[in-house]
Amino acid sequence: MSVPRRWARAAVTLITALATLLVLQVPARADTGGGDAPHSGVATDTGQGVTAGEYKWFSWGDLKVGDCHQTGGYLRLYADGKLTFSARTWTDFTMSGDVWHARFQLKDSSGNILFTTSTYDSPTMWASKKHDWTREGTYEPSVYNAIARVTQWASC
Repeated sequence: MSVPRRWARAAVTLITALATLLVLQVPARADTGGGDAPHSGVATDTGQGVTAGEYKWFSWGDLKVGDCHQTGGYLRLYADGKLTFSARTWTDFTMSGDVWHARFQLKDSSGNILFTTSTYDSPTMWASKKHDWTREGTYEPSVYNAIARVTQWASC
């Protein structure tokens, strides 16, 4: 086999592997193993104009999937089944605009999946521009008391 043909095959293999990594979903776990975990907790909304209500929160540090990044990911789960997710996302490179896709598995303290949310998408991202965004959704409120962990599944 000639050297150019070997280089071409190696390039195709490398491109295929990179493309596969870009479309695979990556789990990113909030550190929520114990009651004193630094990335989860229970809080109460007490702001003006906001009905006071308890919620559980989960946050993620810096995450990366392919060329895309997320920082400041913050999920609030309210006892009535409403949720709010907010994050800052950006991409290093895109030819057609990238979108951060996030969905969440709500789990009990043993890691059993209680509920999987819908997918929440960022705005279309272009290189060098950071996007702060928020999405609202719902989940099954009957699982609220049992939620102890959350896994974020992200793709870009």
